[in-house]
Amino acid sequence: MDGRRRFLVWVGALLAAPGTAAQQPRARIGFLATGTPASSATNRKAFFDALRDKGWVEGQNLTVDVRYADGKLEQHDVLARELIALNPQLIYAPTQPGADAMMRLTRSIPIVFAIVPDPVGSGFAASLARPGGNATGLSTVNVALGPKRLALLKEAFPAARRVAMLYQAELDMNRRQAAEVEAAAQSIGVEVVRIGIGGPATFDAAFGKLDAMQPEAIYVMESPPLHTHRRSLIARIAERRLPAMYGMQVFAVDGGLMAYAMSVPDQFRRAAGYVDRILWGAKPGDLPIQQPTNFDLVINMKTAQAQSLAVAPSILLRADRVIE
Repeated sequence: MDGRRRFLVWVGALLAAPGTAAQQPRARIGFLATGTPASSATNRKAFFDALRDKGWVEGQNLTVDVRYADGKLEQHDVLARELIALNPQLIYAPTQPGADAMMRLTRSIPIVFAIVPDPVGSGFAASLARPGGNATGLSTVNVALGPKRLALLKEAFPAARRVAMLYQAELDMNRRQAAEVEAAAQSIGVEVVRIGIGGPATFDAAFGKLDAMQPEAIYVMESPPLHTHRRSLIARIAERRLPAMYGMQVFAVDGGLMAYAMSVPDQFRRAAGYVDRILWGAKPGDLPIQQPTNFDLVINMKTAQAQSLAVAPSILLRADRVIE
């Protein structure tokens, strides 16, 4: 059906402009970014490069209204209303907070997401195979990955028995992931202690609690403010010379010790395919939600050496990428 719709749109464009070659129609989309322009740059480029490959070029046949939440959860609803008021044909809200804000405000405008941990559990879709509503895209399955990340951290540092878990208590996905991690911790001989953290204004209090508990390792959950201000977070952890596991590869690339996750830029590239199909007439509810198939263990040995952290050889052998 999707190919047939594409053909009909193509014919319509041809009939609308007699005597000229068929052209891709113009479209207007909204883009609700959770981070800042700087922190979102790599993923944004991946998305727009993929759209360009499909014939959608910003400033030519594609108008894009972008809003940045700067890592602040409370900003998403405000910006979502702004985008909806512009009457776009589709809104790209790649993250959980962005998609959540959009779904609260509209059930008619198509929504595409890229890194939502549990679309069905969040109420965005009836099922992965047939979403059935106005939203579709890609899942990250990050909730289920929590225990795996903790196990890898333990294998890398077998002596670590007390782990500080940095999470954003206001974020439902973080709370659910924290519960999964805690449930798995006892079986591998680890005590996990939750420490709430948000934007930079919360860092002093969070690290004060962390210092008081004297952990032997740190598990950092992915969240909008921590992704946006990741370099400041990584620097704070580096000062303490503690091994840390992160939920996004970019943290290890930017100086964190280790991460186990899918490639976020790849998710953004794949999301462009959904945008393309919907702009050509496909219904979001008919497009199955995809899950990542590849997860990479990334270890930054430059960080390990700088902080005198001895990573277990077995983990180095299993690493998909070692930064040296």
